[in-house]
Amino acid sequence: MSTIGSNWLNYHHLYYFWRVAREGSLSRAAEQLRLSHSTLSTQIRALEESLQGELFLRSGRALSLTVLGRDILQYADEIFRLGNELSETVTGKSAASRRCLRIGIVCGIPSVLVYRLAEPVLGQSEQGPLHVQQGRLDELLDHMAAGHLHLILSEQAPPQGLSLHVYSHTVGESTISLYGTPAVAQQYKADFPRSLAGAPLLLPGRGTSLRRRVDEWLATQEIAVRVVAELDDSEALRTFAAQGHGLFPVHTALAWDLEDRLRLHRVGELAGVHERFYLLSPLRRSHRTDVQKIVLHARQRLLSSG
Repeated sequence: MSTIGSNWLNYHHLYYFWRVAREGSLSRAAEQLRLSHSTLSTQIRALEESLQGELFLRSGRALSLTVLGRDILQYADEIFRLGNELSETVTGKSAASRRCLRIGIVCGIPSVLVYRLAEPVLGQSEQGPLHVQQGRLDELLDHMAAGHLHLILSEQAPPQGLSLHVYSHTVGESTISLYGTPAVAQQYKADFPRSLAGAPLLLPGRGTSLRRRVDEWLATQEIAVRVVAELDDSEALRTFAAQGHGLFPVHTALAWDLEDRLRLHRVGELAGVHERFYLLSPLRRSHRTDVQKIVLHARQRLLSSG
């Protein structure tokens, strides 16, 4: 009978390291794992000894990953993501009709797109609960790497150099227009875009794809505006605009919703500015029927009018 060598990886130790690295705190991880601080610390040290290198830099209670720690975390993300998928698959054999679907939405994406994305699987008797969470793209990709998301709707393509292998499906593209109440729109519509000098604008938060594109366009046009508010939530932008507080950027393909429901008017289109939408899915989960259904539906209808 063969014996396991001394270099055999202890996956319990790796799991403890993974939880600490993801929590960023030994104390929080110990509390969630229901282990004592000293026990968890001992397990981490044992892993470091087996790997012959330090995984964390310790400064008081603060922890940061070493270069080795970052490398090991990438492997751990993949290992435990696959473990979650294995658990889902095994569970699915006895409860295939109630598998939940977890979708991440990058902050600032209009709620009408969120609904259209989920529409194909809503109300289906065989579909389990739908979980939707919002966040920055980097945060959502971390959740996907950990096996907690099946899809991400983003207005940005995934960055280069990801440890997680993902499919990136382009599901739509739209130009960008500025909208406001009839009175505000009328004030700035003539001689657009020169009329925008000093105009009150309601903009998505800095760091979002739409905000970068609007800022770049304004810089190219050499137009200085007055930013009244920066709002990450798309519904908040619409509400502020509907109360006459300024103009705000809208995906032109979705303008029918503003015109019909809020009676907002278009001032003009930002020439040359286009924004794409992507659905990101991990390679091993793209075979799911509900994921395939959503991707196909999104390509056909995500940015359709009405």
